[in-house]
Order: sequence, then structure tokens, then C-alpha cells
Amino acid sequence: MSLTKFWPKAMLIELLDFLGSLHPLIVHLPIGIVLLTIAIDVFMRNKNNSVQRVITMGWFFSFFSGLLAAIFGWFLGDNGYYLESQINIHKWSGIAFVSICFILWLLRYTNFRFSKSFNRSVNLTSIILLMITGHFGGEMTHGQNYLFENLPYTQKKISATTLSESKRSNNDSLFVYEDLLHPVMEEKCIACHNQNRASGGLNMSSIESMIKGGNSGAGIQNGNPFESLIYKRVSYPHDHPKFMPPTGVPLSYDQIATLEWWIDNGAKKQMPVTLTRNDPKTLRLMELQYGLDLREKTYLETLTLSSPSQEELKSIEGDEYVWRFLNPEQSFLDLKFTKKKIEINDLIKVQSIKNNITWLNLADCMLNDNHLSYISNFPNLTRLKIQKNPLVTNKGIEALQKLEHLTELNLYGTRVSNNTLITLGKMKNLKKLFVWNTRITDKNIADFKALHPDVEVIAGF
Repeated sequence: MSLTKFWPKAMLIELLDFLGSLHPLIVHLPIGIVLLTIAIDVFMRNKNNSVQRVITMGWFFSFFSGLLAAIFGWFLGDNGYYLESQINIHKWSGIAFVSICFILWLLRYTNFRFSKSFNRSVNLTSIILLMITGHFGGEMTHGQNYLFENLPYTQKKISATTLSESKRSNNDSLFVYEDLLHPVMEEKCIACHNQNRASGGLNMSSIESMIKGGNSGAGIQNGNPFESLIYKRVSYPHDHPKFMPPTGVPLSYDQIATLEWWIDNGAKKQMPVTLTRNDPKTLRLMELQYGLDLREKTYLETLTLSSPSQEELKSIEGDEYVWRFLNPEQSFLDLKFTKKKIEINDLIKVQSIKNNITWLNLADCMLNDNHLSYISNFPNLTRLKIQKNPLVTNKGIEALQKLEHLTELNLYGTRVSNNTLITLGKMKNLKKLFVWNTRITDKNIADFKALHPDVEVIAGF
């Protein structure tokens, strides 16, 4: 039976994403436990029954915590943030490690007799698998050269794709080829493939000449990186006779992945880096490898507000309000009204800080349409919860059209009907809508979704 019959799909996805985020936390448990278990096994000379039980328990907890880490890691790997080629070795070495922990626990639990050489071998194997798993996990998180890039007394190589702080801060002016790929070509390719020295007949000094190719055919086939000569040569195994460049430092993983994306999307000179937003995997690569934050900024991320004064904050002192700051600058407020009946005066009290209120919760407080006219004057409101207020009708929702930055609205348990969807359809930034237990019909919800596919409508199970 499908889980979605019991859980809303959006809720299930959020849960799996949350569990995936626990992987970096959980993964350190089996590391510490298995190393401690092996240390006890190796250095404790007098292995009486108590010590043997400790070792058995150590392998069990190594297996159990490793299994949790593997499951959470599986959820993390499915979120589209990492390429499959990055994940495979890390994933399968982790599974092998968990399997060995299980076997060792089972053997000790059943009092299976094995030789000292066998014991040493499996201990060593578990440590090697632990190191392999940790190493490739570190590569995914910190980059391919994380292990050696900070060695003392070594000459640091400056990446050809290192971007200045000024360029990273102005993403709209960055281009995939000009800013990310062409510097790589200049450093590693163009010395042998230029107008004066076109090795193999290939000139790589311009996109046009790269497309034209050389003696072996076209260098780039737009939309088909795997059939493009240039891509194939730089992505061959390093011992392949046609691998490029033949000497020096080869292209890094991120540079090859960027080249693949560029060719796959048309190999144009003026191709903005921001186009990579359309590919979650490449977007993640841009963030991790190039330090580019290409996410479309939310309204609040673009907003600069002064913090409310202590005098202004006195308006929300008392039992009727619960509040917190949403940002370190203490300028965005999340405000919740807690009493069972709200009055107009309760809303008038907070008018002095209305600019700072970005999240507002007025659930189950006898809210009505007149109250909503006051709320419509909160210019920076992005999240509004007015569920369980049966006095709220279509008329009140009409007033909320003024909230042009509203992204989330909860209408659960209100008396709104189908006409409200017409009003909500005019709210350009709305992304999430709760309409459980309202007078809105399933048909109208389906029609609304078809017209507004970017809005997530949650209408119950």
C-alpha cells in the first residue's frame, strides 16, 4: 500500500529531506564505535567474558548506527543535489562496511570460533572500508582535492575557474563559456590548439573553430556532449592513449561536468550561468565547486529592514502574543496570536511594527473579514495562517490581494468557497495554499492547479 495514502506527498518529501539532512550527524557514530571496538579487541590482553560482550555490543552498535547512516544517506542522495557518479563508490563501500559489522556481530553473538588471523583481517577490512567511505564522502562535501590541497610546503595550484568575489556577487553578468570554460581552455588546451599551432588540425581559440573541429571530425556536436570529440578526449581514463591534456594537470570533475552541461544546452558563447538553475544537479555543482549561489532570492532575502525598537516591541508584550525573530539582524518577526478571540484593537496595537511582521499566525481566534482588512496593510507579510476561523469568507480574502509578497496561505476550516480561488489566482507570488475543510470543490481545485501549476494546493488526503 502506498505511503501517500496516509501521508500527503509534500509532507513525505519534506520528511525524507529532513531525514537525509541527518546523515552527516549520524555518520560519525559508527566511525567512533567501530574504532573503539577494534581498539578494545586489539589492545585488551585479558579478554574475559565481560570484554567479549563489550566487543559484541560494539559490533552491534556499529552495525545499527551504520545502517541508520546508510538509510539517511540514501535519502540525501535521492534529493538531486549530487551526481550519481559521485555517490556510487561512497554508497556501496558504506553498504559493504555495514554488512561486515553485521557479520562480525552475528559471529560473536553466536559464539562462532574463528582464528586470530581471520579476526585481524576483518578488522583491517572494516577500517579500510571506513576510510574509503569517508574519503569519497569528503570528496562530495569538500571537493576532489580536499585531502591534499592544504598540505604544508606544497605549491598551491590556482584553478583556472577561480572566480573573484566581485564576479560571484554579480551572477547575472557571468557566462558559462566566457567565465568558467574559456579560462580552462586557455590554461590547458589552447597552447597546443590555436591558430598557429593547431595540433591534430584542431583550433580551440574560439567556439566556432571548436565546433568545426580538426582531423578527427567536429569538436563539438551541439546538444550531444558524449559524441563531441573535445568532451570525449578530456573525459577518457587517464591511461587512455587519446586522453587530453597529455601532460600537466587534467580537467577537474567540476570542469568536465560544466563542459558537459554547456554542450548539452547548445554550446553558445553568451549563455548565462543563471540558466543552470534549470538543472538541479548542475546548480548544486555551481554552488559547491564555483562558490556561486544561483538560487532565486526570496522576497525576504532582498529586503532590508531596521529592527523594531524596544518601545515598539512593548506592543506585543503580554499573554496574547507569542513571537520570535526570524533572522540574525532581528528585523523579521514571526507573530502568533494565542487568545481565543481577537479584537480590532489587538491588530491596531501592532501597527507600529507591521513592516517587520513577515509571518503571522491568527489560527482559531474568531477572526472575521473586518480583521483581514487590517492585516492587508502588513506590506512584508509572506506567510499567513488563518485556519480554523469559520467567520472568514470570500470577502475577507479579497482584502488580502494587497499582500503582493504572500507566498503561503492557510485557509483550513474557513468558510471560503470557489470564488476565492479567482482572488487567489491574482496573487502572483503565492506558492503554497491549504484549503482543507472549506467550501471549495475538488473540481475547482483541479482547475486552479491547471491554471497555476506553480502553486502547491493541499486539500487533504
